[in-house]
Formats: sequence, structure tokens, C-alpha cells
Amino acid sequence: MKIINKISVVVLVALFTIGLTGPISTTYAATTPSLGAAATFGILGSTYTNTVGGTTINGDLGYTTGPAVAPTVNGTTYIAPNATYTQAGTDQGTALTNLNSQACTSLGAIVTLSGTYTPGCYSSTGAMNIALGTTVTLNGAGTYIFRPAGAFTTGANSIVSLTGGASASDVFWTPTAATTLGANTTFKGTVIDAAGITIGSTVAWTGRALAFGGTVSTDADTITVPNTLRVIKLVVNTGGGTAVASDFNVHVKLGGVDVAGSPALGVVSPGRFYTLSAGTYVVSEDANASYTQSFSGACNSSGSVTLATGDDKTCTITNTFIVGSSSGGGSYIWSVPPLIEVLKVPSPLALPAGPGPVTYTYTLNNIGAVPMTGITMVDDACKSITYVSGDINGNKKFDITETWTYTCQMNLAQTTTNVVVATGWTEGLSATDTASATVVVGQSLVPPLIHVVKKPNVFVLPYGGGAVTYSYTVTNPGTEPLSNVTITDNKCTGLPGRVVGHPGDLNKNNLLESNESWSFTCQTNLTQTTTNTGTATGYANGLSAVDLSLATVLVVSPKLPNTGIGPNENNSFWNIVVLAGTLAIVSIFTFVVLRKRKI
Repeated sequence: MKIINKISVVVLVALFTIGLTGPISTTYAATTPSLGAAATFGILGSTYTNTVGGTTINGDLGYTTGPAVAPTVNGTTYIAPNATYTQAGTDQGTALTNLNSQACTSLGAIVTLSGTYTPGCYSSTGAMNIALGTTVTLNGAGTYIFRPAGAFTTGANSIVSLTGGASASDVFWTPTAATTLGANTTFKGTVIDAAGITIGSTVAWTGRALAFGGTVSTDADTITVPNTLRVIKLVVNTGGGTAVASDFNVHVKLGGVDVAGSPALGVVSPGRFYTLSAGTYVVSEDANASYTQSFSGACNSSGSVTLATGDDKTCTITNTFIVGSSSGGGSYIWSVPPLIEVLKVPSPLALPAGPGPVTYTYTLNNIGAVPMTGITMVDDACKSITYVSGDINGNKKFDITETWTYTCQMNLAQTTTNVVVATGWTEGLSATDTASATVVVGQSLVPPLIHVVKKPNVFVLPYGGGAVTYSYTVTNPGTEPLSNVTITDNKCTGLPGRVVGHPGDLNKNNLLESNESWSFTCQTNLTQTTTNTGTATGYANGLSAVDLSLATVLVVSPKLPNTGIGPNENNSFWNIVVLAGTLAIVSIFTFVVLRKRKI
């Protein structure tokens, strides 16, 4: 049961952050691949050369042949034939294949980078370099890929600077010949280059030198693997709520200390970035008595999240308006919250030849216990959504078990991820669900899709609460089998997390295929009105797919007037309501609830 009025995003990047705006008027959108086991490595190579002291690696180190002088490693050193080292090499290759398959804007033959660049993929038909003392600025949140068909070289004292929301976790350099960073370079991003990486003296590098199969050489340098924490804020207004995300003061603390510091009074701000090291952080916010609070994603139910070397984690805070929270005493009739779910599938999922038309099909289901009216479908990119069918009896109500279908067509010029919001109403209460999908333009890479449907076995509990069993059904509406499927719930801890050996896995390959359906249940005891979030995640072709499903269970308020009339002796809770002018005592366990209103 949700209406999302406004979403603000706070991105907190450990160590350094980069932003992207650029001199190129037309660029292809780029996506950040999974680095898998390679994500924690500051240096990964077959031969590692270091002949002087002073080199520090804030991350893991992996090699077959080691250096004459050992560096300081604030992480783990893996020496072949170690399984983690081997897996990191495999994952480096998968990520490189992903990056090389993405559509790029060509900058020409031999290219000297300078000025400011926006997010996107940039290529050259020859070498690419940054001149002596030059600053290259990456400005804006998104993925950056620099792909020279030749060597990549930076001159001494050159700088790669990040502004406007960019993150070192989202910057990649993939030359086909050797990489050389000049002395005193300040550098950002991950270099994947099996042809070899040579790092000049006293380079400060936030990123990774990945050269599995090649040689990495250092000289009194500091290499720091970026750690990224992204905090997303959702405000859900139901039954009269009016707050927006900016009304809440969000904190991120390490050891009880706000990372934002005293200038911001400890409050982190959208669009600002803070230096975070590895550690356990607590995300919180100033209380609002009219809204519940729940955490999902990487944070646990208390807002705690551990950020390890190389991690890129997202924590979502959801605030849901408490129906009746601004009311005084009196008796109430309580309504059953509606429940809606939407599935969104684009066709095609990829446009390898470049820009073209895409048709989105939206399938809407009423999975609750009450009909809905006022159905709206809003997509943040495709604006002309058209109703196709589903209202079987023509009563303009979204009845239980009905399926309504909508479509929308648009031309895509670049890789696009868009979100649809479906909303329905019952007696003043709303239900909302969202679905996102990605279409890749300019490359043959097919993105994954995943879908989760969550439903509680009861929508209203008596005063004091009780047990609720949630059912979850996870499916793959796309074409690519999904690996490393996970299912979690921020308020119900009985789910398995990563799914291995599920009975719905028909061919027992631990991949969620398009013809499979994996079902789960989780039981918890609720003592107050609760909105919780089920999250399903899967991976294919180095990309991730995520779907969220929210459900609200109402726990009736005990604030009723003392009438002197006792409850039925067989019930522990009772309520007084006026129906058609008649005073009645009804059991909350058997009363068919209508609409909550003060009487």
C-alpha cells in the first residue's frame, strides 16, 4: 500500500567520488558491470613487480610471481594457485567482455583527453592519453568507460577529478595495449589491461589495477579500492500523508559519529559526497511520529550496514504514513488495505543496431482482498500508456483476480532504465507497486529481468498484533537465466538470502530460468502497523536485476473510548462502531471491515 510522492537519493562514496558532464554533445549510456571476486583487489596480476619501499595497497593483492620488495597490504594477499585468485581472474575477463560490448562514442584516432566529460562510453581507434599536468574532470552520476584501441598513458602530475556525483566505482579504462601512469598522477577508476600496467612514482590511485595474465609494476604508490554506500529515501503517503523525502533528516554514522560532520549538523544531503572507509555504518533519521520507518537493501532492520573493501552497497529507507496518526480519540471502522502488483516487460530488450522503437507491456494484478478504483499507470520515460483490456464486467473497478493490460511505445536513442508506478484506491486507502526494466541500445548485451510478488496471509490484525505469513513468488520474465538469485525481506528474517538448490529449479542448475517459479514463505509476529519490503535480485551477462514488493498489514489502534460495555467473553479485543445508526459490539476477528473513519 504505497504512494511514492518523491524520491531523493543520497550517494555516499567511500574514499573518493566523481561526477560527469562533458564536452561531447551525444554519448551512449553506459552501465557498470559486476567485478565479482575481482572487486576487492587493488592489484591483480600474474607478475607483480615492486623494487622500492613505500607502496601501500588498501585492498587485496593477487599474483603468481611476487615482488622483490613487499608492499604494505591492508587486505589479503592471494598467491596462485589460490581459488579466490583464479576466480578473480575469471571475473575480470567477464567484466572486460561486458565493457567491450557496450556502444561507444568515438573520439577519433590518437586522442588526448582534456576538459570535462559526462557519463558514457568513449573510444579511440588508437592510443589515448592525458598530457603532462592536465586535469580531466568527470562530472555527473553514472558510468564512465574509456576504451582506447591501443595504449593508455598519463603524463606526470596529471589529474582525473570527480565532481557532480560521479563515483570511482563507476569509472573504467580498458586499453588494448599497455597502461602507464606518470609520476605523481592522481587517478580514479578501474584499469583492466592484461597487456600490463606500469605505475610511476608516488601515484595516488583510487580504483583497481587489474592485469590478470599480465604484469603490474609499482613505485612507492598508494592504491585504494573504492567502497561505495548509496542511500535511497522513499516516502509512502497513504490515507492523508503529505511529507516528501526532503522533510526527513538522514544521518550516516560510524561509531556514533556523523560522517557529515558539524558543518552539516550531521545531516547528509542529496548530491553531496563524503569520504568513507571500510567499516560498519548506521543509517538513521530524525523521528516523525506520523510515519513508520523500515530499511531494505544492504541495511538490516536497524539501519546497520557493513562496508568492506570493494563493496558497492545500497540502503533504502522507506517511511510510510500511519493512517489515523493525526486523529484524536474515538471509535473507528478499519478498512482492508488494497494490494496491487505490476509486471513490466520491454520488447525488444536490446537494440544492437542502435536507436529504435521499443514496446513496453504492463501486466497489472489485484492480489489483495478488495476491489480498487482510480487506477493510474505512470512511467518516468514512456508517457503515453494505453489501457488494452482486463475490466471483464465493465464496472470500471479493478476487481479481485482481474488482470489488466497496458502498453506504451517509444523510440530509444540510448540505453535506458525506466520505472512504472501503478496505483489503485479502496475507500481512501491506496496501493502502489513499481517495476523497472532496462533496454540496451547499441550493443548485443541482453539485460536481465526479475519479478517478485509478495502477499501477506492477513491484512488486518487486532490490537496487540499477531502472526503474519508472507508468501513470495520469484520469476524470470526475461530471456537470460539468472544466477546468484537472492530473496530478502527487511522485516522478516526467515528467508534464505542467496538461493541454492531450490525445488523450483527444474533442471537443478541453480539458475532461475524463464519457465521456472521459485516460491518462499516467511512468518513473523507484528505488534504495530507494518510496511515491509521483499527484494529479489538476480544476475546475467554481468548485469543485475532487482525487483521490490511492499505490503502493509494494519494493526488496529487501541485508542477507543471507554463506554462501560465489555467485550464478548470469547474475544480478547473488542471495538465499538456505529452501523446505520445502531450501536454494535463486533469482534475484530470476524468483522468484515469497510473504511477507516472517525465517528
